[in-house]
Amino acid sequence: MTDTPLQKRADIQGLRGIAVLAVVLFHVSPAALPGGFAGVDIFFVISGYLITQILLRDMEAGGFRLRDFYQRRIRRLFPALYAVLAFTLIAGLLILPPKLLSELVYSQFFTTLFLSNFAFAHLADYFDSASSLKPLLHTWSLGVEEQFYLIFPLALLALHRLARRFLWPVLGALALLSLTLAQITTKPEAAFYLPTTRAFEILIGALCVWAKARLRLSDALRRWLSLLGLALMIASLILLNDRLPFPGLWALPPCLGAALLLLTHDGWCNTLIAAPPLTFTGDISYSLYLWHWPLLVYARLMFGDSVWIALPVVGLGFVMAALSRRYIEQPFLEKRLRFVWPMALGAMAVSIIVALLIFDAKGLPQRFNAAEQAAFAATDDYNHDRRHCHLGKDARIAYRDTCIYGDVKAAPAIAIWGDSEGAELAQALGERLTGASGRQITASACPPSVGYVIAYNRGCRAHNADMLLHLKADPNIKTVVLVLNYRRYDADNPAAMLTGLQLSALDLQASGKRVVLVYPLPVYGFDPPSQVGLAMRLGRDPAGVGMRRAQFETEHGRTISELDAFSAAHGLEVLRPSEVLCDAERCRVYQAQKGVLYFNGQHLSLKGAGLLADRLTISAPLPRAE
Repeated sequence: MTDTPLQKRADIQGLRGIAVLAVVLFHVSPAALPGGFAGVDIFFVISGYLITQILLRDMEAGGFRLRDFYQRRIRRLFPALYAVLAFTLIAGLLILPPKLLSELVYSQFFTTLFLSNFAFAHLADYFDSASSLKPLLHTWSLGVEEQFYLIFPLALLALHRLARRFLWPVLGALALLSLTLAQITTKPEAAFYLPTTRAFEILIGALCVWAKARLRLSDALRRWLSLLGLALMIASLILLNDRLPFPGLWALPPCLGAALLLLTHDGWCNTLIAAPPLTFTGDISYSLYLWHWPLLVYARLMFGDSVWIALPVVGLGFVMAALSRRYIEQPFLEKRLRFVWPMALGAMAVSIIVALLIFDAKGLPQRFNAAEQAAFAATDDYNHDRRHCHLGKDARIAYRDTCIYGDVKAAPAIAIWGDSEGAELAQALGERLTGASGRQITASACPPSVGYVIAYNRGCRAHNADMLLHLKADPNIKTVVLVLNYRRYDADNPAAMLTGLQLSALDLQASGKRVVLVYPLPVYGFDPPSQVGLAMRLGRDPAGVGMRRAQFETEHGRTISELDAFSAAHGLEVLRPSEVLCDAERCRVYQAQKGVLYFNGQHLSLKGAGLLADRLTISAPLPRAE
């Protein structure tokens, strides 16, 4: 992803190949390579190294001109990028529902300005569509690089001319400052997307230029450092995961591993990674990075999230990348083109105007018939009080300030206590209560599991302790419904989560409360409103969208068995979502009489939650407030 008018090093091309393959494999299946996202960080190190070499070479020769630098960046980045933007928009017009098309052109607008990282940092909240539905999500890294290179050449030129002796100490200090900001920030989205918290990775590459010029390494030391560098990278790609705070200190192993390989150009592992398959992949890495993600997004929207679908799509991505490299990238890099700036500004203007027109048209809903539009509209069928009734991560709320649904004149007799799965259930249940009301106590990634600690929501343990204390002490609360997304905690100490859930239930029961335990809910790796609407558009049966019942039983069988034993031993009432959302063959996200039952892959819509509320009120009548 860098401009490289220097003589190519085969090992650097191989390093690029490793980086892009890691990203692609992570996007195909995060479980296959949990730390594959760190491939982007390796790209940043390579970029910092090569660009700093180019800049210093030109400055030393007295021939540096900012205009020429940015013209080279345009010729390097724009042709393939705008080819992918054009493809993505055309495919989006054919495939995407109105809301997702509006999000696409929103991100296209900011991608055109190389500001998409800021846009995605802003969009990264609970109500945004899943990241797997953003065809231009991967362009955030281009934004980070180009924002950095708006400032870096000027800063480097000033230091080179006015304070050359302080050039490298200043870059080192800036790298430490950026790393510190990344480590101490309390906003993970900002740390991930913003250039201030990513700059240290690019600066590590820049500092390699100084280290390579100053350090005299013996042959033996170079060989061992080369081995260490590759080991650090491979270990990072395997052992890192998206639950760790990143970037920050966890980004250092892959970055330092890449840095060591840059410094040891003829080490053992440098020769290894210079193998032709890796260097070829490195040659097409920029185009492959651009093409693979929108292809995966559209394939998953059309056919569902399956590795067997993703693998041939990635193969297509390699073909598109090779063609893009040969017929789009290379002609612009090898020929001395006139009118580079007018062409670039013209392409940007067209992209921005088209994006604004489609956004203003609200995603062109007229592309779909009424039934399809109704299916897509399920994305808005959620509890719109979430903004103030449902807690985000690390947030706290007083018990008396939690939201109440139902008869506002009646003191709440029932409480829905859980994570985000409870927000729609609370509203749906309140709509069905007569002469009674219910209290919503829900928080993101915070199951009603006393004592449970989860890194994503550091306020969860204190929140649960406080809510449990108040629920037990509230004489009006007769029934407490415990609800959560069990799959969410599969990788976050599920045994501790279940133990805490059981302790919460027993504590409430001991205080005289009636406890209803909601069993696992089928959740999906796709967007149900989009899948149902597209099924209708393609003439398929929308009732077929979902998962096999056997798959649900396999995924949740162990949890259900534990809950069965626990509830039977202690006489707890249970509510099984699978009894209303699944039949003997499939668990479904759509019912002809009700419509789409989920507003996204992890959460029931109000219609879907209404099915659970009906079962709750019919099978176990709820008490009225006394």
